[in-house]
Amino acid sequence: MSTLEQSFTRLREGAWVASPGIAATNDATCKFQSLADGSGGYVHDEYSIMVSGMPPGLTPGGFMLEFANNPNATVKNGYFTALTVLTKRTSTPPKIGDIYDIDIIGPDNGSIVLVALAPDFGKSGDSWFDIQTVSCEKYGSHPENGAREFGCESTAEGIRFYTRGISRPGNALVRFVGAAPQALGWTAMMKGISESIKKRGGTPVDNSFRVIKYTKAA
Repeated sequence: MSTLEQSFTRLREGAWVASPGIAATNDATCKFQSLADGSGGYVHDEYSIMVSGMPPGLTPGGFMLEFANNPNATVKNGYFTALTVLTKRTSTPPKIGDIYDIDIIGPDNGSIVLVALAPDFGKSGDSWFDIQTVSCEKYGSHPENGAREFGCESTAEGIRFYTRGISRPGNALVRFVGAAPQALGWTAMMKGISESIKKRGGTPVDNSFRVIKYTKAA
C-alpha cells in the first residue's frame, strides 16, 4: 500500500536520481530532470477515482499492469488520448529503466523513465509504479522536472485508482501555460479509468472523482 504522504515523500526524495544509469538503461542519451533543477515551488497533486467492485477475473493490480504496458489503450478515453499519448518503447513487462515517450498536445513533447515498482507489482491488490521526467535525444527536455506515481490502493470505501505527482516547471512560461492542459489530461485519464472498468463489468463509485493540489516553497 502507498498512502498519499508515502507517495509524496518517495517522489520528492527521488532516490533514483542518485543512480543516473537508470535513466540511460535503454537510451544512453537520457538524463534525469531533477526537481532541484526546476523553477518555482513544488507542485503536489493527486487525481483519483473510487471503485467498489472490479470486473470479473480482473484484479486492481492486474488492471495497473495493463495500464503500465499501454496506458492509452487501457484508459480508452478519447479526450485523454487527444491531450496525451504515452508510448512504452519496450513490449516486455514493465521494469525499471523502461522509457515512455509522450506526445503532448501542442509543440512540446517529452519522455519519462520508470524508476520504481511496488513489490509484487501487478499481482497484489495494491500496485504502483513511479516515473521521472528525462531529457533525451528524441524529444529533448520534458516541459516539467519531477516524478509521478500511478497506482491503486485498498481503502475502507473501496479501491482508489490514482495518479500523484510532484513537479516544478522548467521555467515560468511552462508554469503559466501548462497547468490547465495538465489538469485536463489527468482528469480525463481518471475518468477514463472509471469508464473502462465500468464497461468491463466493474462498479465505479458515482461522483468519487477527487483532486488534491497544493504548492510548497522550494
